[in-house]
Amino acid sequence: MAKKKFITVQQYSMLLGEQIESIEEAGNHVAPFFEKLDDALKADKLSELSNDEFVEIATEFENTVEVYQDVTEKLAHIAAPVRFIGAHKNMQQLFATYTSATKKMADSLDTENKQVDLSAFRQSEQDQDMYLDKFFAQVKRIFTMGTK
Repeated sequence: MAKKKFITVQQYSMLLGEQIESIEEAGNHVAPFFEKLDDALKADKLSELSNDEFVEIATEFENTVEVYQDVTEKLAHIAAPVRFIGAHKNMQQLFATYTSATKKMADSLDTENKQVDLSAFRQSEQDQDMYLDKFFAQVKRIFTMGTK
């Protein structure tokens, strides 16, 4: 098995920063679609969304999941500096779990019947909030470690 080549703190910070930027861009892009669906669900007006709108929302959710899966893969292949290995593994696992929760939300949308599995949708929403908070707390910890 080939040895992993570890990278400098600066290289690591740059690579991690790129992935965080991808996460934030995807989240910002999908937010209006989530809000539109969430508003319709809360007002019990899902039927007022057109089929095209519902499919567009579902497609945006799936596209976001793909971005997050790509980030998960990239995080798994970053060879963190030795002092960050444990923190990086924890952060990587938190994001993978967040990505799974995001996929559950996307999967809760049934485009053929224009229905939402509300229980799965809401559970996913709670899980995403929790894991994303933990992920960014871990990122902050890593960046704090890097300045010491």
